Order: sequence, then structure tokens, then C-alpha cells
Amino acid sequence: MSHPRHNEVRVRYHMRCGYCGVREDDVGGELTVDHFVPISAGGDDREDNLVYACFRCNLFKSNFTPTDQDRLNGHVLVHPLHDNIELHVRLDETTGRLESLSETGRFHVALLHLNRKSLVMLRIRQRHQELLRARHNLLEAEIKELRAIILAQEKYIIHLKSLLEFDVGSER
Repeated sequence: MSHPRHNEVRVRYHMRCGYCGVREDDVGGELTVDHFVPISAGGDDREDNLVYACFRCNLFKSNFTPTDQDRLNGHVLVHPLHDNIELHVRLDETTGRLESLSETGRFHVALLHLNRKSLVMLRIRQRHQELLRARHNLLEAEIKELRAIILAQEKYIIHLKSLLEFDVGSER
């Protein structure tokens, strides 16, 4: 049974997993609602405690609740809406892997298995698609520019022909 606020959370997260970023289209269906702070640790159904999550991330996160020692060591999860993930993790576009920039980033990636093979392959495919779109846009711009050059050259040829006809007519 889905969470009573499933659709609201789904829309807030733009139909993407708040942890790994997969879209519903990537997995072929709707995702789940996760409690960032688990109910077992005092979490509730407040808006900022509900995260749209894929099944795998929800499974890997489980009921993780950082202890005080975990917090001191940076062993906490990055909240998808409140924390800046870019302070902790960056994407290596050539390998599709997430690289840690902090201990929190390392822990976040490890706990959620964010470098699992299927996610790495998805990131590589997405990057490839971005590059193909960019290449397509460049080619479209080049075609437009070449058409403009051809049009200008055709006008110039017409102009040259009219000059030649004028010269031929004045010699008679």
C-alpha cells in the first residue's frame, strides 16, 4: 500500500529518486516514499521528512539513523532537498561514478550503493545522450549557417550574371 501523500511527494521530487536520481521512466514505474528520519527513530510524515526513493535506495537506506558518534564522524546521509550534495559528491563524467569530496559524501555513496553497476551505466548512457544532443544542436547550427552561405552565394551569382549581361549588352 502506498503512502497517503505518495502523489504529493512524487511531484515534489519530479518523479525522481531523491537519493540516486533515477526517474520513473528509468525503472518503469512509480517509486516509493521513504522517511528520511525513520518512524522507528521518531520520524514523522512532515513534508521535509518524506523522500521519493527508488526501491533499491529505500532498501539500502533501510532504517538508518545516525548516532551522535556517526554525526561527529560525518556518517550522515545528505538530505535531497536541504543539503547541497555538490559539497560532498561529484560525478566523474568519464566513468559515471560518484566521487566523494567529504567523509559525509563517502558515507552517503557507500550506504546507498550509489556506484552500483546499474546506476553507473545509467549515468554513462545519460551523459552519452547529452553529448549526442549537443552534437545534434551543433550540426543543426552548422547546417543553418551553410544554408545562409549558399543563399548569399546564389544571390552573388545572380548579381554577377546581371553584370555580365550588362557588359555584353553595352558592347553591342
